[in-house]
Amino acid sequence: AMAALLLALPGAALGAEPIFEKYKVPTVDGAEINVEVMRPAGNPDAPVVLTYSPYNTLSETTSPNLANDDMGQYYLERGYARAVADVLGTRNSSGCWDYGGLKEQQSGVDLVNFLAAQPWTNGRVAMIGGSYDGTTATTTAVRGAQVPGLKAIVPIVGISRWYGYAYGDGVRYFLNSEVPTDEGIDTPLAFDFGLARTPPTDPSDPLFAEKLESRANPCDAAEHTVKGYDETPDYDQFWRERDYRRNAANITAAVLVATGWQDYNVKQEEGVELYRALPTGILKRLYMFQDSHASPSAPNWQPLLDRFFERTLEGVANGIATEPPVLTEGRSADEASTGFRAEQSWPPPDVTSVRYGLGQGQASFTDMATSTEERSTRMPEAQTDWFFFKSPPLKRDRRMTGSARLDLTLQLDRDHGHLTPVLVDVAPDGTTKTVSRGFLNLLYRSGLTRAQAVPENEPFLARVTFKPQDQIFRAGHRIGVLVQASNTIWAVPDDPGATYTLDLAGSSLLLPLIR
Repeated sequence: AMAALLLALPGAALGAEPIFEKYKVPTVDGAEINVEVMRPAGNPDAPVVLTYSPYNTLSETTSPNLANDDMGQYYLERGYARAVADVLGTRNSSGCWDYGGLKEQQSGVDLVNFLAAQPWTNGRVAMIGGSYDGTTATTTAVRGAQVPGLKAIVPIVGISRWYGYAYGDGVRYFLNSEVPTDEGIDTPLAFDFGLARTPPTDPSDPLFAEKLESRANPCDAAEHTVKGYDETPDYDQFWRERDYRRNAANITAAVLVATGWQDYNVKQEEGVELYRALPTGILKRLYMFQDSHASPSAPNWQPLLDRFFERTLEGVANGIATEPPVLTEGRSADEASTGFRAEQSWPPPDVTSVRYGLGQGQASFTDMATSTEERSTRMPEAQTDWFFFKSPPLKRDRRMTGSARLDLTLQLDRDHGHLTPVLVDVAPDGTTKTVSRGFLNLLYRSGLTRAQAVPENEPFLARVTFKPQDQIFRAGHRIGVLVQASNTIWAVPDDPGATYTLDLAGSSLLLPLIR
């Protein structure tokens, strides 16, 4: 069933008042997606800028949500229609919330195809949003030719692989101590027992009672909880279904990925690795900025976004397709930003891998599952329950672009454990600043598909990949790494009491440095 409610809204300097409509879009299992559209009365061929969101209840007002949507007003003035839809199983959409699964994906496909077929549009749809709202754009786009009207997506600090949102190579993320409100443990808990339980808001809806009743239905909440908080999580069919990077080669829409280099919620690799997985034949752009889990605010962002939509939604030949595809904002230990650089690829083409051996002999520490990054970086030389390596002072500035790697030969006195190393910049006075973090559940050292016990008291190899960064180490500074087994607050620790013995001669730190 499809229904549309039309009324005039104030605002939008277009001469005629904009038109507001509500549609109910049929989708999987007989459910319907609620979508609100605000469009210019004077443009019969308006492109659509869509956000598919579970968060609409959080900004509920007595007037239609779009009446207070700043982005909607902005795009109305450019002749675009603005659409905001409720994710399957939330607010005024029926069905069950699917934690990024195939039903949620199909609902995105049905939604885009419906909007692209409306008589008041030119058939071109863009999806844009931050966090979950950016994730749904990627979720939908990987269906490729099945969503022909989807011409552009702008995933801003969005998830491209749900396993990587919950786990760092098998280690369950927890909170963080940099921006405590910017946490990454809310999904799936806050959705299955929060946003997916919020009642619908439109009593005039013929399905209001049915939707109200469905919010008490646990749907797949039990499975989501088990999968989302398991401390030994195999990357299985559940997670493969929610890994959009696997199918990124199917994407036919143009893509503008935006990633915060200091994002402590949706980690940096979610955007970087999505960009790297995109096919070569499409218009694709990567924009990386020095902020946490937020939308870009630098002056160069909005003009880039405007030109991206001009090209993809209006067909304007504005030259964006021939410009360097990557814009990245670096930083150093003492500078929050070293400015934006344009690059031809990510990592840049002139990167080389520089290896630092960790030393000779052995080093041991016992982990009591209480190590904190704050303590180890304040007093790194103490080495009470970690090992600390630092390079000689750098003779010149060195820029790291990409992911550092720690290759370790070690022994463990039990059959399971974690590694949570911290890469640091060591100033000439010995003070340190965190550059990046790594996480590895040693049960998954050989791959994520199944746990494999650690050979007790026997040497084995482990490789930890750090979160990607764009960081300048200044001349006179040293590059340091704290090898530790727990980083509490940031991650759920393993059992206490394990002793880790490192073979330093068989261990090294590799950094992707600009030549």
